Amino acid sequence: MSITSVPGTGALGLAALLGLAALAPAWGDEIPECRAAIAGQLSVQADVECECRFFTESRLAGTPAGYRWDCGILRPRLNYAVPVDLNPYPYPLPDSLSLDSSSVPSQQPTRPQRP
Repeated sequence: MSITSVPGTGALGLAALLGLAALAPAWGDEIPECRAAIAGQLSVQADVECECRFFTESRLAGTPAGYRWDCGILRPRLNYAVPVDLNPYPYPLPDSLSLDSSSVPSQQPTRPQRP
């Protein structure tokens, strides 16, 4: 039974199927299996620079010892979606956080008086 023989689908169903196929990764973009032969190799997964490394057994997490991709919180993020800007906070500060420089006494160095 083809998708066009299902009532109510036709060209719309075919277009949806092609749209989903376009979202799938290309065959060359597959993530390689993490194993001893490629230990230390880096792979970008979901904008995170992951490293293939050996993990010891964790009885608490219930994971066996072996090679796995380390994409944890301490791994660098690429953050392509965040625009690069030198000013960390480009908005004006509220009046309560700014200083009025006219009320600050001058800090001129003075010499102590000799007796």
